[in-house]
Amino acid sequence: MLSSPYPVPRLTSWTVPMILGAVQGLAAGVWVIVSPPKSYEGIGLALTTTWGALVVIGCLLVVIAHIVRVHQIEMPGIVLALGGVALYVYLSWEATLGDSLGSGPRALFLGQLACFYLSRLTLLLYIDHQARKRIDAREGG
Repeated sequence: MLSSPYPVPRLTSWTVPMILGAVQGLAAGVWVIVSPPKSYEGIGLALTTTWGALVVIGCLLVVIAHIVRVHQIEMPGIVLALGGVALYVYLSWEATLGDSLGSGPRALFLGQLACFYLSRLTLLLYIDHQARKRIDAREGG
């Protein structure tokens, strides 16, 4: 993968919200690991701890990637954070369909967040693929 150029111009209006969003995800992951919801037990608690850990690691990588402007760090970060959010989506839908219809908006909101992560990952993979094709054509490969 290419390390340069970073596929986003140096825009504070882009970087600050991305870092703030990732820091909030990082905080949510740490929070759920340190103080898991009382409603989860057994496999639910294990999945909650797992999604927290995935989001912590993923969001930390995203923050680092935006600071050092290396998208190869951001891509695995997004994959890990997306995995954590997907687990949380599952747990939210399980709660919604099981006993608490009031959890539905949270499940839908988290699904929206997962789609945003997936969109960013798809964009980075596309940009990286196009850059590789240009390099291969230039080098005659």
